[in-house]
Amino acid sequence: MSQHVAVFGLGNVLLHDDAFGPQVICELRSRWIIPDDAVVEDIGTPGLELSTHLAGYERIILVDAVAADGPPGTIVFYDRDAIVRHPTGIRLGPHDPSLGETLLTLQLMEDGPREVLLLGAVPESTAPGVGLCDPVRAAASHVAGLVVELLQAEGIRVEPRAMAESRVAWWETSTEFEAFRVAGNPLPD
Repeated sequence: MSQHVAVFGLGNVLLHDDAFGPQVICELRSRWIIPDDAVVEDIGTPGLELSTHLAGYERIILVDAVAADGPPGTIVFYDRDAIVRHPTGIRLGPHDPSLGETLLTLQLMEDGPREVLLLGAVPESTAPGVGLCDPVRAAASHVAGLVVELLQAEGIRVEPRAMAESRVAWWETSTEFEAFRVAGNPLPD
């Protein structure tokens, strides 16, 4: 079966709650076994290359911190139409993904996804620093569960892990060695 569904986490892990997307991906990988028929990836803070990540898939689920009304941790949903309906803004820097513009460009190239769903959470802080506030961390766990339900609705056999792996994200560890281990790298004998 070809990979027609992708789940991408967006965000900068060094800007507190902006790490919401990467945290959801961390939760998915640590709690669930996701078969190869779906791509689940933390793509960080893509800029102009965002289109290379989104091209060729039928359905895409994005998770990211979003500027929206509500207290920190409020979960919001945007479909493809809502994303492209917002006027395209000026790119403020090389790491501004300009999602709406990217989707419109892929549509013109006839290589864009038919369906896009953005699952976002309202951040408390996106100032420099590491770690999510409690409401955004709780939202990440909830959204990970929603993503599992969406994948299962697509016919993808997502199974819970018998023993969940550590959910400590590599960017929240205190040492390089611990980050290496938490990231799932094999340790030398």
